Amino acid sequence: MTTHRWTILLCVLTFLILLDGFERHIGWLDEASLVAMSLLFMGVVGATERRTWLRAVMAVPVATWFLLVVVNGFWPSASVNVGLVIVSAILLFGCMVIGFRQLFAPVHSEYERLSSGVFSYLLMAMIWGLIYWRIELFDPGSFNLPENLGDTKRGAFMYFSMITMTTVGYGEISPATDLPRTLTGLQAVAGTMFVAIFIGRSVGRLK
Repeated sequence: MTTHRWTILLCVLTFLILLDGFERHIGWLDEASLVAMSLLFMGVVGATERRTWLRAVMAVPVATWFLLVVVNGFWPSASVNVGLVIVSAILLFGCMVIGFRQLFAPVHSEYERLSSGVFSYLLMAMIWGLIYWRIELFDPGSFNLPENLGDTKRGAFMYFSMITMTTVGYGEISPATDLPRTLTGLQAVAGTMFVAIFIGRSVGRLK
């Protein structure tokens, strides 16, 4: 199990992203997302090298996350939901840092390094998608959206994030204000740089 931990985490992250694609059809989407994110956070901390400061630092927000999930299950409130959003943002960023570190840290196999690289790339896309989604929630009209999108927008922003990071840019969703335009430009640059670093590091390891 430990030799395939990043492959397992990649599968969990892929499942989490795919859930948003069924946003219109799954009534229990939020509950499934909470479970998948809990598994993801716990798994990333478990995959971090033992006796390191990063693992110790990540353990605190993970414990806070599980406490808030339990509280939200029994006494749901707006303040608990805000707490979940803040803690999840901290944990997602921490997971991104840990995944990126695997490009340079010793691993059991190059296959695991590849899995951690793809994991980091998809996680970066998911984080940016969640940021875009929150921007649109707080400031409606920040993005030009299709008329038939309705109220189910999180999956659409995951899609927008992925096509932005891969610089495909189909154009049916586009930023309409300065902040989203700046962020999409930064994401395109970050995605391109990550691929270059990932490929360069992988090729370097084969020499």
